[in-house]
Amino acid sequence: MSSRSRKSSLSQSAVTVITVAALALIAGAVYGQASTPAVFVCNNGNLEGSVSSFVINPNGSLEFVDVVVTGTRPSLTVPCPYCNAYEISLTPDGAYLALTHPAGDLDGLSILRVETDASLTLVVQLTLPVGQDGPLDVQWLDHQHLAVLRTGPSPDQVAVYVFHPGGPSLTFSHAVSVGTSGGYLALHPTGQYLYASNSSTPRQVYAFAVGPGASLTQIDVEPSGTPFPLEVTVSPDGTKLYAAGGISGTGHDVIGMTVNPDGTLTAMSGSPFYSPGQSPSNVFVSGDNGYCIVGHGTDATVRVLAVNPLTGALTDTGHSFDVGMQGTLGDVRVLDDLLFVTDNSDGPTGVYSFTIGAGGALTQNGALLSTSGISPRSIATWAPPPVPGDLDDDGDVDIDDFALFVDCMSGPEVTTPPPGCAPDVFDAANLDTDADVDLGDFAEFENAFTKA
Repeated sequence: MSSRSRKSSLSQSAVTVITVAALALIAGAVYGQASTPAVFVCNNGNLEGSVSSFVINPNGSLEFVDVVVTGTRPSLTVPCPYCNAYEISLTPDGAYLALTHPAGDLDGLSILRVETDASLTLVVQLTLPVGQDGPLDVQWLDHQHLAVLRTGPSPDQVAVYVFHPGGPSLTFSHAVSVGTSGGYLALHPTGQYLYASNSSTPRQVYAFAVGPGASLTQIDVEPSGTPFPLEVTVSPDGTKLYAAGGISGTGHDVIGMTVNPDGTLTAMSGSPFYSPGQSPSNVFVSGDNGYCIVGHGTDATVRVLAVNPLTGALTDTGHSFDVGMQGTLGDVRVLDDLLFVTDNSDGPTGVYSFTIGAGGALTQNGALLSTSGISPRSIATWAPPPVPGDLDDDGDVDIDDFALFVDCMSGPEVTTPPPGCAPDVFDAANLDTDADVDLGDFAEFENAFTKA
């Protein structure tokens, strides 16, 4: 548990008349309900598509909240534009989810609103016109614009749609080409660049600058070498891109590229990197940028590879988890130090939670938890942004945070925590980011408390 969650031992007598008077001015405020860290899973059933939501408990385990059916049909001979919920993406503010439905006869998109308790409400659905096939991946570019990787018409395209929640409506805006075998999308953490993989010859990753109105301008196309790139991901610090190589190359390849400051890509020295699992299909980088988590299609294992912070090179840590038989691993996704994995077939299905520990060790948090849907696949995660002034990490700004703040007041130009103030609490109390905790920070804290 973080030291920020420990309550202050400050006695009432230690609070000066001045700080008591200041507190009296702001004591009537009540902070609103905090958002809940959550996990969302789309269920890729042929007869029923759906999306499930979970909240994340403090110990890392999951608690089921909701499942919403997006489409259903009695048999495979009946068209269903909203079955086969395949890929999922969450808006930057966590307000809406988008799903792709590469359903065969009719391809479609679904948008759902995320409620404060992590339950879901279906908002709008769009059936793509004939010839605009296979919405394989989806990525929100901002709160309004949605990028969708379409496999038709040829060449494949990244199409941008505009979402209007007031309508609600989802309308096509513009598109750019990405070769003849586009697969997956990844957005840079800054939102300035979008990357798209192409697994046909030549095998490469496209880079686009995201401009006003979510316009996409190609700035680079980087060859991946012998293996073809499938799922792509960008590290949280925005400096590295990795792609799963599938059955291509050696069948154990993870492609690595350096992301340059201007968003362009350069092949990493030593790429592709070796993963002991067979047919890498999914990749994601941990919140501390220290590990690349690789899911595999053939042996259905999750492998933890260490990331060299300077070169980006990947090295197997020896830590892994076996989901089951071939093809049963759906997706891998990381939120801070938590790893989530879906099991989509062969017996009980659902989502696993693990904590990534020292050296990449995996500790399972509870049992496999059902999604209440068919064939769980892709995962999206959400963590509410930090609340300024919430020094004990409980989602609000109240008297407990005030006591911690008083413990950490150091005075002007004193940049080290005083006795009784934990370093991480001191950093959080430095609200004006000038290295000390003084009256300037108190003014910021008062403002946060007043708006609570």
